[in-house]
Amino acid sequence: MNFDKLQEQWKSEPQNIPEIPKELDKIKEAHNPIDKVRSNMKKELIVQSVLIIAVAFFPFLNIGKWDSQLMAMFLIFYVLMVGFMLYYGLKFYRFYKESYNLAYDSRKNLMWFSYELRLFIELYRALTFIMMFLGMAFGLYWGTHHRQPSEHIHLDQGNYLKLLGIVLLVMVALLGFIVAFAEVFIRMAYGRYLKQINKILAQLDEI
Repeated sequence: MNFDKLQEQWKSEPQNIPEIPKELDKIKEAHNPIDKVRSNMKKELIVQSVLIIAVAFFPFLNIGKWDSQLMAMFLIFYVLMVGFMLYYGLKFYRFYKESYNLAYDSRKNLMWFSYELRLFIELYRALTFIMMFLGMAFGLYWGTHHRQPSEHIHLDQGNYLKLLGIVLLVMVALLGFIVAFAEVFIRMAYGRYLKQINKILAQLDEI
């Protein structure tokens, strides 16, 4: 048998060695931002649970006088706050748990994570505004409740408008600071990783 001839024929035949698809490499790149999101979600879940418990002890700090009327109003605001946070927290926890039930080895699962994360961010923004207005509303009620009748200031129309303008300016500045801080936090904790995942999905479309 001519082994040299067989060897030449074997070398001349095309070698169909399977190559690792580029798509798998791109999908593996998405694991890092997904893990970062999961880590931040776990930390935030712990922080929010501690925060809910800590707020319940606010009346015991002896800041001002807490009569039955103020305590009743605090309970109303606290129940509203807990209700909104529980609604958000349940969705938050469900998304967190379901993210571990998927194997991110396909474009479909990456799209699911991207979509759910985008909804989660929008819900987070809504919760931030709700908590902000609840806190400010109770703060205004708490401040007016502790003001004595003798502390009413009699102002003419000009000074009253100036005082009103200052109060509104302070409130707008405070709201702006809270909104800006929340947006920066959302972008750093979740938004930038959502952009990375969307970028990987866009690259998968080109393959």
